Amino acid sequence: MDPTLLVLASTALGAVVGAGVAVTILGMRRAGRRRAAELRPELGEVATTILDEIDMFAVILDSSLTPVYANPIARQERHISDEDIRDPEFLARVRRVMTTGAPDTHEPDPTDPADTVRIHIVRIQRRFAVVLAEDLGEEQRVNAMRRDFIANVSHELKTPIAAIGLLSEAVQQAADEPELVRGFAKSLVKESRRLGELSRDIIQLSEAQSTLRPEDRESVSLRDLVRGEVESHREFAAQHGIELVVTDDSEPDRDATILGRPTSLGTAVANLLSNAIRHSPEGSRVGVGMELQRRSFLVTVTDQGEGIAPEHQPRIFERFYRVDGARTRGEGGTGLGLSITRHTMRAHGGDVDVWSQPGVGSSFTLTFPLHDPEGSSKSSKRAKKARRATRGSAEAAQTAAPVPQKGHQ
Repeated sequence: MDPTLLVLASTALGAVVGAGVAVTILGMRRAGRRRAAELRPELGEVATTILDEIDMFAVILDSSLTPVYANPIARQERHISDEDIRDPEFLARVRRVMTTGAPDTHEPDPTDPADTVRIHIVRIQRRFAVVLAEDLGEEQRVNAMRRDFIANVSHELKTPIAAIGLLSEAVQQAADEPELVRGFAKSLVKESRRLGELSRDIIQLSEAQSTLRPEDRESVSLRDLVRGEVESHREFAAQHGIELVVTDDSEPDRDATILGRPTSLGTAVANLLSNAIRHSPEGSRVGVGMELQRRSFLVTVTDQGEGIAPEHQPRIFERFYRVDGARTRGEGGTGLGLSITRHTMRAHGGDVDVWSQPGVGSSFTLTFPLHDPEGSSKSSKRAKKARRATRGSAEAAQTAAPVPQKGHQ
């Protein structure tokens, strides 16, 4: 046989065999897709694309109640665990949805802290059900805080408002007795001032909790801010027989500025100063120390009062919390001052901390983040040394005459 014809015949046979193999493979793939379609009809590209994009847990179950799809959120955050999906009661709910077509929704129980997930089951197409889940834990906590805050505000407002009403009636009935009228009028002034302070603090707390927008920020010199607040409190301190002492180990040649609300930052410092003055025994000192660390500016306010018991320290920054409610309320404290300070500092990227020892005194430290990262480890060490020295002065206060313990605002 001619060798040329033999080569051509072999080539043709190989092409035929190759084409047959290719057709067989394509046929097997098509058959596989058909079998898959028979067992699991198409979910639909539009449906899965939408579920991929939503910010919610989504899992699709087929007619055998087997999960066949999970979106990225479901793969990352297990709002519903594998055990929950296999739970007979949960599967019965899914089966009921697939049979009737009526959606099934589970709302969290607000009285059960462990029940925070809302679950919604919906049938899609004829043989699939999608399970949507959303964790409402944070929303429930915010709502609970809002309810508590409204209840506390209502309670705090009720007392001065009722007192003003009763005193007004008493003034009216005692119109012919000047001495009684003067006494009632003095009480009216006290209660109205207390009501005004409470209203002011509620407004300041609302501002402190609001988001700090770029247009609200302006450059604030922290040294000038602290010294200005100290000067404005000197008369108040003198009325209580308290000496204000300022120490500055913050390297004056280095800039200490922050971008923020000047009034809010001033209020944060003022609350600590007024508390320290109010809770120190007559004839003692309140120290105000300024320290500059590498990335932070620290302001420490130290009093020589009776201190705060350890069991109270974790809660003193809560709204309306008072160590001694009756005494503090009588002195005009609203119980919001420290809460305003903490919210203000955190809104500006800083924080406030407390150190206190009963019988020695208390030190509250404001930490302001600086935009200037320059600094040296030497200045940081000096700052820490200054803080220890400030606290040492507080410990020396235990020789002062004790005064009744009072709750910080």
